[in-house]
Amino acid sequence: MPLYNVACRHPLPQTTRKAVSTAITDTHCGVTDAPPEFVNVIFMHGYSLKNQRRLDIVGGIRTGGNRSAEMIDQLRQALHKHVCAAANLPAHQVAIELIGVEPSWVMEGGMILPEPGAEDDWMQDFKAAKAVKPATS
Repeated sequence: MPLYNVACRHPLPQTTRKAVSTAITDTHCGVTDAPPEFVNVIFMHGYSLKNQRRLDIVGGIRTGGNRSAEMIDQLRQALHKHVCAAANLPAHQVAIELIGVEPSWVMEGGMILPEPGAEDDWMQDFKAAKAVKPATS
C-alpha cells in the first residue's frame, strides 16, 4: 500500500531510480515491518520544485495498528537519510512528506488491506485467494 510519489524536474537516470526505490522499500519495510510487496514507488518528472529541491517525495502510508507517531517520525527521518544517500543529494535538496491513510480505504490485489501489524494473516489469505481463482480465457 505505501505509495511513494517521487517528483523531480528532470528524468532521473535508471540507476538512480533503482537506488532510490530500493532505499524507499528497504527503509519502509525495515521501520514498519510491512512486506516489500506492499511498497509502490512512482517517479514523475517535469515538476518545478521549490527551495533548490531536486526531489520532492510524498508517501501515502497506512495508519493505525502498530503505527505510533514516533514510528512515523522515525520512518520520515530514515527515508530522508537513505534517499539522500541513494540519490547522492544533500539533505536540503530532498523533501519527504508522509500522509496517513486508513487501511480500509485501500485495496491491493482485490483485497482490502489489513491494519499495520496484521500483514501475515492477510498475506496468507491473499495467496489462498489467488490459488483458487479460476483462469480466465
